[in-house]
Amino acid sequence: MWRSFLRIFRLLFATMASIRQHLEKLASSMLSGKLQILSAPEKPGLAYGIAQIVDNVESLEHMLKSLSTAKQIALDSEGISLGRTGKLCLLSVAPAPAPDAPPEMPAPVFLLDVTSLSTLAFTHKPGQPLPPGRGSRNRSRGAAGPASSGSGCGNPNGLRCLKEMLECPSVTKLFYDVRCDAEALYHQHGVSLKGVVDLQLSEVAYRRYGPVVRRVGYVIGLSKALESYLAPELRERWQTTAVNKRLLHETFERDPMYWDRRPLSQEQVRYAADDVLYLHHLHREFTGALTPPVFERVALFSQYRVEDSQYEVVPKKEGVTG
Repeated sequence: MWRSFLRIFRLLFATMASIRQHLEKLASSMLSGKLQILSAPEKPGLAYGIAQIVDNVESLEHMLKSLSTAKQIALDSEGISLGRTGKLCLLSVAPAPAPDAPPEMPAPVFLLDVTSLSTLAFTHKPGQPLPPGRGSRNRSRGAAGPASSGSGCGNPNGLRCLKEMLECPSVTKLFYDVRCDAEALYHQHGVSLKGVVDLQLSEVAYRRYGPVVRRVGYVIGLSKALESYLAPELRERWQTTAVNKRLLHETFERDPMYWDRRPLSQEQVRYAADDVLYLHHLHREFTGALTPPVFERVALFSQYRVEDSQYEVVPKKEGVTG
């Protein structure tokens, strides 16, 4: 009897596993088809009609010129074991839409290919000469301009390298949970972020001091924040176009080099773009409901998170006891 029961149980388990695999394949194929629909018709200069890929000197200079007058930018990083170790592979950058742009207009998105550009991604300035013998489209790997010695905020023509812009406190940088991004930027590329607003902390402040005061004992992820705070039409657009993050997380858990592979796939482009597309909308929602003193505390604690990420870890000496 028990053997019969065990055989039935094994058969049931195998059937459920097979159904799960088929469902995952179906979801993946539907996701791929959805992305193909979203990317057509193709917009000139946009990867899959979604974002501008910045992987050479020309596109880097175009991005820097486009950001030269920006007062607020949204950012997010992707990489391998992202943090003080590992590797920063891609930086999503979205300047705020123009003040006269319709509220539903999405922000433009640049995907900075740090894998291809290396240090040059942060140190090159528009018009800056490059080492001889490097072609304009293939001269990026390992090439680095002079490192910035100051914040760059007073640059009269506004043409700064990205490092100067990220270190300028008068340019607001929106992140959602800045900690791993700040670690990677500082320990791998020497970028000390300034002017950061961590929207994860803004969301906590919104629940604690916003229109409906609540007790707060936890932080929430970006997907939950978008689901909770986006305006209905924006939430519907996000839900329609968003990549299935669970499936993608499973993909790069199986493939640790996922974010280092080139060319970027549709799924990678959409995933990286999604994480910054709506940060400006979240920021507007939160700041509209918070008093200036509360928002100042959010900015202060955001900078604390950045500073914590910059501490050097002192290795313990072996054989020494306290």
